[in-house]
Amino acid sequence: MAVFITGGHGHIGSWAAYFLAKDGERVILFDTNPATPNHLREVASLITFIKGDVMDFPQLTEVFRKYKNDIDGILHTVGIMGELVQQNPHRNVQINIGGTHNMLEIARQFEIPKVVYTSTGAVYGAVSGTVSEDQYPPNPCDLYGSTKASCEFLGQQYANTFGFEFRISRVYFCYGPGKWPSRFIRLYRLGFGALEGLDDLVMDKGADQKLDFTFIEDAARGTAMLYRADAVKHDVFNIATGVATSVGRVAELCQQHSSFSVNVKLGPGRLMQRCEALDISRAREELGFEPQYGVEEGIQRYAEWIKKEMAKGKTTYAT
Repeated sequence: MAVFITGGHGHIGSWAAYFLAKDGERVILFDTNPATPNHLREVASLITFIKGDVMDFPQLTEVFRKYKNDIDGILHTVGIMGELVQQNPHRNVQINIGGTHNMLEIARQFEIPKVVYTSTGAVYGAVSGTVSEDQYPPNPCDLYGSTKASCEFLGQQYANTFGFEFRISRVYFCYGPGKWPSRFIRLYRLGFGALEGLDDLVMDKGADQKLDFTFIEDAARGTAMLYRADAVKHDVFNIATGVATSVGRVAELCQQHSSFSVNVKLGPGRLMQRCEALDISRAREELGFEPQYGVEEGIQRYAEWIKKEMAKGKTTYAT
């Protein structure tokens, strides 16, 4: 049997595919981007790629008819992130919510027993400190968080109504190989842009913003563990590090590990309303999840990846 991963060539989707395939799972990747991330070549024998769009419901139906006897679970990772949602809200809200609805309807029609959805700590909204899954109900404070919270509620009700499992992986500020700082949200560029030699790393505030920066391999591995778990007591899991790090500190570490001489200028204060870290006690207890990378080691590995990619020229990669 196989797991069907939407956004399979994206950042978390491709790394989750890697860890699932390393554990022997057959994987069907579905993505609009046909370029295969480098780390998937190691597990290529267990991967089938299909070029497609989660907004194309007829194509999804055709794919699931073809593979109906092979697919026993869905991992849905497609989503427009952060302030990028606001750049084209009509289209991007449709992708985030409508794409998720399409996958839930596919699960209903084809009796797929399990759907895992990658959500975000942004659903907690304007709270402070380290937050556990049941400490606050979802109360997002921006469009992006609102789309993710909407999908959580929609998925839970689909599962309750039509009798399949719906598990939620709330990841938080993932960074690492597969994502170029220049192609992502402003906060990410400010924090990690020195690794790429960007020259626009100036803002009058943001240095004091503390967030739970999670190395992509940890986020993807935890999400894969949630998918593979035979039975869980809960359906919502924070998958992060549980440790808050300031954007100023991240920028400082990136300057230290960069091949470029880059000056990052960040003023004091915060950029957004977000909790500082996610409590991962539940994931530890029920999944056996433990992050393997602290922020300094993660940034070092990220720097090594960027150096290698720049040496051979940027490839079309997860964004």
